Amino acid sequence: MLNVVTAQEALRIILENAPAMTETETVSLENALHRTAAEDILSPEDLPAFARSTVDGYAVRAEDTFGCSESIPAMLLCDGEILMGERPEGRLETGHCIRISTGGSLPPGSDAVSMIEYTDDMGDEFRYIYKPVSCLENVNNTGDDVSAGSVVLKKGATISSRSIAVLAALGIAKMKVTRKIRVGILSTGDELVEFAAKPEGAQIRNINSVMLKAQVEELGADPVVYPIVKDELPLLTDALKTALAECDMVLISGGSSVGEKDNTFRVLHDLGQVLFHGISIKPGKPTLYAGVDGKPVFGLPGHPQAAFFIFRLFAAPCLRKMMQSKDAGLRIERLLSSNIPSNHGREEIIPVRLDGQYVHPLYAKSGAISVLTRADGYIRIAREAEGLQKDTRVEVFLL
Repeated sequence: MLNVVTAQEALRIILENAPAMTETETVSLENALHRTAAEDILSPEDLPAFARSTVDGYAVRAEDTFGCSESIPAMLLCDGEILMGERPEGRLETGHCIRISTGGSLPPGSDAVSMIEYTDDMGDEFRYIYKPVSCLENVNNTGDDVSAGSVVLKKGATISSRSIAVLAALGIAKMKVTRKIRVGILSTGDELVEFAAKPEGAQIRNINSVMLKAQVEELGADPVVYPIVKDELPLLTDALKTALAECDMVLISGGSSVGEKDNTFRVLHDLGQVLFHGISIKPGKPTLYAGVDGKPVFGLPGHPQAAFFIFRLFAAPCLRKMMQSKDAGLRIERLLSSNIPSNHGREEIIPVRLDGQYVHPLYAKSGAISVLTRADGYIRIAREAEGLQKDTRVEVFLL
């Protein structure tokens, strides 16, 4: 019989017992995607490193343009042109200007750029400015983007393609990250065949191993998928011992329900300590969590949709704590498009589809998987709630 805990209590137990990874390693920027920063990454320089123009036009002293207009333009002597990649040497004097392109380096003495659209070249030595500019107008000043010594990426941040762009702009070629967590994935069941095989009779494809592998990779950890384990206690015991010896965390899919072949509970009870068996949640009630040799082990439901959400709600936070990575999950608020009945006495997870300011619940029978491809996110209905009314504002957890 299951000893059910609430979702909040389950998460508390998981996070209190999950060990934090203290080992670090240094990786190149090219290999840093999805890794977790092990320390604050500081900028070694200003970005931009020099004041540069944000438009095509003329570098000027702003005060030389004050009061000009279409009828009375400012007449400035043109000192030539600054080419891209060229650092100007001379100082721009009062009453002078110099041609500059977008991204070009401002000459000393200038403090603004007049857009080419508001200037004229009559073929003489002057350029005619028809619109005044203020100090630093159309200019990215030194350090405007990133100042030297500032924190570019905080400890615990996941290194994304966006952050890689900034790190590359600053010339940061290497960084310290937490060691990759190795997550063992075991699927158990006499009825399972590999997902690429053709099922015969009552056999079903092993969806969960490849799905969990993808979820682990999305978090920046290193999945290790083991062969399917038959519903025999000695076989699961040996497979789990192997996974624990090689990995930092283990996910067992299937065999967590109470029944004749509840081998997952038995092997975890024999090898370690089962911290809970059952969560008051739908889908995923039979979920269990144990500690074996100081390593977290999850017993996940065999149904793919349940396994997907249980990983996201419970195993993923555990993994992020181990990686010392922060939760970057996105949430928005929307209105329900219809009533949702709910009187199960346990928290309920409902996949939803976004449609403007509304979300549409997506219902599926137990074990259905295609709903995941149609969902933009999910909502959580509290266990004490007796459903939600249409037009209720709900929090949507985006997928």
